[in-house]
Amino acid sequence: MELDRTEPRRAVQMYGSIADGAVIEDQLMTLEQYTVLEFQKRFQTEWDCLAQLEAVRWPEGFQCPKCQCAKGYRLQTRGDIECAQCGYQASVTAGTMFHRSHVPLRKWFWAIFLTAQDKGGISAVRLSKLLGVARATAWLMLHKIRNAMAGRNTRLILSGYIELDEGSFGRAATAKRPEKADNQSQVIVMVESKGTAPGGIAMRVVESTSRESIRDFVGPKVKPGQRFRTDGLQAHYVLKSMGHQLTADPVPPEAAGKELPWVHVAISLAKRFILGTYHGVSSKHLQQYLDEFCYRFNRRFGEQRLFSRLLIACAEGSHLTYGALLARQAA
Repeated sequence: MELDRTEPRRAVQMYGSIADGAVIEDQLMTLEQYTVLEFQKRFQTEWDCLAQLEAVRWPEGFQCPKCQCAKGYRLQTRGDIECAQCGYQASVTAGTMFHRSHVPLRKWFWAIFLTAQDKGGISAVRLSKLLGVARATAWLMLHKIRNAMAGRNTRLILSGYIELDEGSFGRAATAKRPEKADNQSQVIVMVESKGTAPGGIAMRVVESTSRESIRDFVGPKVKPGQRFRTDGLQAHYVLKSMGHQLTADPVPPEAAGKELPWVHVAISLAKRFILGTYHGVSSKHLQQYLDEFCYRFNRRFGEQRLFSRLLIACAEGSHLTYGALLARQAA
């Protein structure tokens, strides 16, 4: 069967700006929205999922990776596409998050849809029951999806008036269980303030709030010469040396909601997200869950089309192995 496809384009609102050279997922394909019944009808077979993945990978139609020929034929046995000119057989999943996965594409699509469907996400336990896969398999699938989200988050650049503060995530120590303090993590949070509403956000887990950690976080995430509001921590003054304007007055706890409203709202929502769906997470993987939260928050006004956007991110995401995740957990 010869492949010949062109896809219309549609823009969707997203907070923050895109880094130079990055491709906006909105421009790659039509961002469709689905109800559960529509999704079930649309992706009934592996071939339905393969066709959609082809549309994501080649939005202007098939192009051979070897000779750039624009015509190809699908091999009915494996679903690969054979170039009509040089005979090269291109795998639709090669170079994507789905590369060498033994999980059927249809289950992958359902995992992405269920992740995108609810702003609270989905746990590995629930996903394993719904898809009929092992819990370890569901856990790996969700972490691969979060890895794709993290890749998209790196493209978002903050600007304007930005609130910056730190928050502690994890269970606090008590007199009876002092060891719980070991699971506490420091997180630097930035939020664009639009006056009566927040804009884009970014979060980074750090060992400590220092001038170096702030510089490493803010540098690639914020346009030069922006305005910052912080609570006056000494390390925050590194922002001035980076060329930003800084208002750094001490903020008492009772005034935090007035002086730094949106950064504290973001911290509160992130904690509620983690506790409500996952009942707490390991400090080793906290950054991945914060990446998921930030990805959703920055696209909160396009939730109906989040599956289409997330599918594009997964198709462009790097290949993450189970061994790499275990190594990260042991580090």
